[in-house]
This record gives sequence, structure tokens and C-alpha cells, in this order.
Amino acid sequence: MTNRHDARIEELLALAESEGFTLPYDPELIVSQEDLGNIVDLLSGNIILGEADATYTWSLTPQGEEIARIIKGEV
Repeated sequence: MTNRHDARIEELLALAESEGFTLPYDPELIVSQEDLGNIVDLLSGNIILGEADATYTWSLTPQGEEIARIIKGEV
């Protein structure tokens, strides 16, 4: 069970204030969902079940590879 002294709750409140949006749920509910392994979209309020620890494999498009080489100074 989370409580108001959980640093994550304070971080959520600070983020919402600094970015100028209203949290879709009480911060305690958001943190409890995260503890269950779910993701809460802070803008839409959608709760994505069981995705917190999901592993994704990403690959760059040819344009992305070109930009990465430019950033690394290889071009």
C-alpha cells in the first residue's frame, strides 16, 4: 500500500504542475497501478495492463541510421 510520503507521488504531482496538466487519477492510484506492473498514460488516463516490464526491440530506419552517424561524427 502506498502513502502520501512515497517519493513517486511527489514526483507525479511535481511533473503535472511543471508540465501544466491534471493527473487523470489520484497519484496514489497511479503508483499502485505501477506497483502491479501496469502503465498509466498520464494524459489520456489509459491503463495498460502488465506492460511495465515488457522488453521491446527497436531498429532504426535508414534515415535514423544516417542521423545517428551524423550525431556520432562518422559522416
